Amino acid sequence: YCRAGYYAQCDTTEPAGGTAFFGGPEAAGAYDGMQAEAVRVPFGGVNCVRLPDDVTDDQAIMISDIFPTGWFGAKLAEVGRGDTVCVFGAGPVGIFAVISARLEGAGRILVVDRHSDRLDVAREQGAETINFDEEDPIDAIGRLTGGIGPDRVIDAVGVEAERPQHGAAAGRTETPDEEFAQEVSQTAPETNPDGDLWRPGGAPTMALRWAVRSIAKAGTIGIIGVYPPQVQAFPIGEAMNKNLTLKMGNCNHRRYIPELIDLVRAGVVEPDQVLTKREGITSAIEAYEHFDRREPGWMKVELEPAD
Repeated sequence: YCRAGYYAQCDTTEPAGGTAFFGGPEAAGAYDGMQAEAVRVPFGGVNCVRLPDDVTDDQAIMISDIFPTGWFGAKLAEVGRGDTVCVFGAGPVGIFAVISARLEGAGRILVVDRHSDRLDVAREQGAETINFDEEDPIDAIGRLTGGIGPDRVIDAVGVEAERPQHGAAAGRTETPDEEFAQEVSQTAPETNPDGDLWRPGGAPTMALRWAVRSIAKAGTIGIIGVYPPQVQAFPIGEAMNKNLTLKMGNCNHRRYIPELIDLVRAGVVEPDQVLTKREGITSAIEAYEHFDRREPGWMKVELEPAD
């Protein structure tokens, strides 16, 4: 798999199958997290990438994880020159999906989210934005695309999706509350068996349902939002009847990092612009809490080592 570029499916780093990553549960390899004084990197000859001197630490942080994930989303969605692209989710990965779609030549980019500060960042990247707490995203996407829908959609939300709380979309959904409640009960216990620090959103498949409903016929959806194995619901009939192509998976970071380094060195993109907060490592717990609550200004946080 690694020789073919599918590093996320390496059978050696995770013999049980699936993707290994730092700071994950036992099912993801049980590798310790990287916010430490020293880190053991398995198969460092492959997994470590030498950074040129003209790439800053701030840039490198973005290149190591969320930039490749957003780039992967644009690749999965097969974004090409002139395409109309819709990105669900304006978090840090969603913003890098916007940046990546622009680099791939997208003609128009729409972004759907509910957090105004994150939508502001998306607009700074040239996207048109839709706040689903203010207007129905399906109606808005249809209106903005002449009733056709976007050519490509990137789901950068996953099971953290929430139902609209206000506006036209709040009282208009084809999915009953009890169905979403069942999705939550299926997802939460297995996703985080070791504690209660994380929970899925109140509507785990909402973004994916919107993606299928809003996209143009014969369009392509790239799914980079996280859906754990126990998530079973998916509108397969609707997707099939629209002749949709769906591509998804965990990002093969090692495959994309070298080319993203080249883009940064060439001045094509400044990935550190997505950083919104810098906190000392001793404030890590509080920083995570602010980020998890999606408080304004806490879109992407850098933890700085203590002196």
